[in-house]
Amino acid sequence: MTLLYLIRHGRSTWNAEGRMQGQADPPLDEVGRAQAQALAVHFKDEPIHAVYSSPLARARETAEILVAIHSACPSLKLDERLMERHLGEWTGLTGDEARERFPEDLGRNWRIDGPPGGENQVTLVTRATAALDSIIAAYPEETVAIVSHGGTLNAYLAHLLGIPPEKPVWFRFGNTGVARLSVRGDHVHLLGLGDDWRLNGMRN
Repeated sequence: MTLLYLIRHGRSTWNAEGRMQGQADPPLDEVGRAQAQALAVHFKDEPIHAVYSSPLARARETAEILVAIHSACPSLKLDERLMERHLGEWTGLTGDEARERFPEDLGRNWRIDGPPGGENQVTLVTRATAALDSIIAAYPEETVAIVSHGGTLNAYLAHLLGIPPEKPVWFRFGNTGVARLSVRGDHVHLLGLGDDWRLNGMRN
């Protein structure tokens, strides 16, 4: 059995501004670094055998803080397949700006077909699943922390729970929110979702 901690990154400068990030690369802000520090302290005594992260700064910085405090962790491994959904022409826009510029696209379930010029749900699920499947295969009886992004983690969780891409759902992942699950073959147990109680006073 592989025990997975699926972790969303800390608050970034664009999170604070309400901007859609996708594969743009804004860093953590001061609150995000404090959130990552609280996350690392929470996990410091957990027996984590590997830490993987998206290479985007907001995820990578969160994972680096986790690894720095968790002295038993091996070095951080980066995987581009863990990056957030590519948001195409919406990248960098606020919700109001996207509604103004692309009114025809916001009236549909954009996660299925993807934003204009962006990544659709099938593509996102495929790459997220490929990344996680390879990690689980490498650590079949160990504990792994994965630091990624809300859209990517949602897509993977939906796949694990048997929800097809044409019916996307949204699980709650606040900044540094954690899902805990065990995976053995086709057997998946969701042990916790949206854990962020340690962030009192630091929520986004």
